Amino acid sequence: MVSQYNARRIVSDENIQIQREGTKVRLEVAVPKEAIRAKEEQFLQALSRELRIPGFRPGRAPKHLILRRYGEEAFWREVREDLIQDWLEQAIHKLALHPVTAPKVETVEFVQGESLRFRAEFEVLPEFAIPEGLTIAVEEPPPAEVKEEDVTAVLADLRREAATLIPKDGPAEEGDVVHIKRGERIWEGTASAERPIGRQLLGQRAGTRVILTDEEGHAEEFEVVGVYTLSLPSEEETARHYGKATWEELVEEVRRELLARAEAQRRDELRRRALDALAEALNIPVPPGLLASTVEEEMARLPKKEEVRAEVERIVARRLRREILIHRLSEEKGLAPSPEEVRRLAQEEGENEEAIHARLSFERVADWVLENLRRPK
Repeated sequence: MVSQYNARRIVSDENIQIQREGTKVRLEVAVPKEAIRAKEEQFLQALSRELRIPGFRPGRAPKHLILRRYGEEAFWREVREDLIQDWLEQAIHKLALHPVTAPKVETVEFVQGESLRFRAEFEVLPEFAIPEGLTIAVEEPPPAEVKEEDVTAVLADLRREAATLIPKDGPAEEGDVVHIKRGERIWEGTASAERPIGRQLLGQRAGTRVILTDEEGHAEEFEVVGVYTLSLPSEEETARHYGKATWEELVEEVRRELLARAEAQRRDELRRRALDALAEALNIPVPPGLLASTVEEEMARLPKKEEVRAEVERIVARRLRREILIHRLSEEKGLAPSPEEVRRLAQEEGENEEAIHARLSFERVADWVLENLRRPK
């Protein structure tokens, strides 16, 4: 199935020639003389209104004086660049291309007022089709489960959130809550030897200033505006605080919510496995330029560098193959969410529209794959 991506396609019309080899596209565009003349006249008219040339009313100065005042070289450079931008956008739209890397543009020929030819190279998403009768094997993730220590940890957090803060005059000790302020914002931290920032809060007193340094070495000064001890409620008081009749009822609700979250994570893992299996079956390539630029973005976020590059590249390539599948299948199968639905959910969930669109597309495409291509075991 590899050959379907290596086919070399050449399409041409009067002004545009395209060569496509896999995910690489090369356009060569010849801009007609009349378009060059029209752009030249457009720029001249704009400049004649903006420039003040002695002895002439705005818009009436002759061309040679306008060019002398503005600079002939700068004038033609801007004409050429504007024409290239216009005609590149037209060519991409006309050929229904979707670049995934920034076009590299080269001027092949430019004769002022007469001719312009330029070349643009970029990458696009691969084209592929799902063969008739294709099925894929997708291994089920382990069943969702909830560990008792996770339930205990959540319940401890709930008790802490329901606790009463009691101001203290002394220094912050293990487990105390510390309020710090910078500008108009106030943050709440916990003095704790187990956390980097928490260790720096130990011993702090209200009314003093402290310089806190994060794990990446960034330091900022804060005002300590309050130190508090926690008065934890009883189990029954905690349950009532959250609207439950008994502690046991709160425990069961926490367990149900954690199980639902674990099941959602298991379902998403199954979806990822389905997309990965289909991408592997189709041998979908990732555009090299897109892969390289995305890897560099990820590497810039990591404290370690070259020793993790190979692993980062493997993870990024797998993620990009999923995204390519989602993009193609959501269009081909009509699975893309509507703008109205995305806006509504973004408002309801307080999430940005891009994240909502990505989540819905991922879920719908992966579910389509599981329902239509998964091979029963």
